[in-house]
Amino acid sequence: MQKFEISYYDGETSVSHNAFLSLQHDSWIIEYIHPLFGNRAVKWEIDRVERDMGFTSIFIFRYGDFPKQTLECKDERLLNSLKKFYPDKPFFDKKIDFLLRQSTTLILGLTASLIGLIICSYVYILPWFSEKAAGQIPVSMEIKLGEMMYENTIARYTKNDSLTACVNDFVKIIDFKTDYPIEVTVVAEDEMNAFAMPGGHIVIYNQLLAKMKSKEELAALLAHEVSHIHYRHSLKNIFRTLSGYLAISLMLNDVNGIAVVLADHSNMLVNLNYSRNLEQEADEKAIEIIKANHLNLNGFVDLLALLQTGNTDLQPFKLLSTHPLTKERIAFVKEMAKGQTAMKKNDSLEQKWQTIVAFEKR
Repeated sequence: MQKFEISYYDGETSVSHNAFLSLQHDSWIIEYIHPLFGNRAVKWEIDRVERDMGFTSIFIFRYGDFPKQTLECKDERLLNSLKKFYPDKPFFDKKIDFLLRQSTTLILGLTASLIGLIICSYVYILPWFSEKAAGQIPVSMEIKLGEMMYENTIARYTKNDSLTACVNDFVKIIDFKTDYPIEVTVVAEDEMNAFAMPGGHIVIYNQLLAKMKSKEELAALLAHEVSHIHYRHSLKNIFRTLSGYLAISLMLNDVNGIAVVLADHSNMLVNLNYSRNLEQEADEKAIEIIKANHLNLNGFVDLLALLQTGNTDLQPFKLLSTHPLTKERIAFVKEMAKGQTAMKKNDSLEQKWQTIVAFEKR
């Protein structure tokens, strides 16, 4: 059986492994020696293998979901073997392979054009690409990245353990219609703010909590922030903002590189801005959550009124700089509250709210 020498990337790090590739009828077998785990064999199902049509003499193939596994091969016999083993599979493009082997000038010209395109589109295409890449990250990986960012961010604050425990007890009673593990941290700050983090963490400043008058207001705030998490707004905004730093790691499927960049910029979560469209999407999801839990939507109206009133004080609500409060948002929530039915009394939630109020007064 013919084997080809390759460089193999497992998708977890940017480190390459010297390996051998064997072609099977319905799969590829990659064999290599892992520095920690010894001899390893990886199977790629043939229908999931993709080829990168790069402008080099190296044959590059990728496999699986993000972060994809990658192999690189310089042996030109590989293409002939692919044609023989898989005549119906589009692993190669005859025209581009022919051209790349005929003209060095063409290669240089195409490379120069590509560099020019990258430079011209840096501001527009790269942020869009990064945001789309964020949407492809598995939830399990997002939760790990979010946990790391949370640890870096929360170290700058003084955590109120009592209020944190009370609010998390409050959270447990509400069904937020999401698979993310929601965990709230209350911190001691003079400003009025709250922000969501990728993966499930929410940070609330105690001064904002102290301004609230009812459990429905707190439920509305949490529902809105959970909605940002559910739709991955925080993750997508971070990737868009840091696209220049993340580009190389995304192209190389380097998870460790992505983690390092996010860790170094965790502080930006405090001032992460949301567009009107994202705010509208989060509001709609929040309303869905509030209705499903049979809570009064007027609590959401009261929350928006609180933010609007507070913004006229000498010290404005910092939350409004990141969550723009428009007339359209307020009118929309008021309209939804008018037609609400099927509200129910929730004694358990009220009890948890009174416990929060009691701790705030201490």
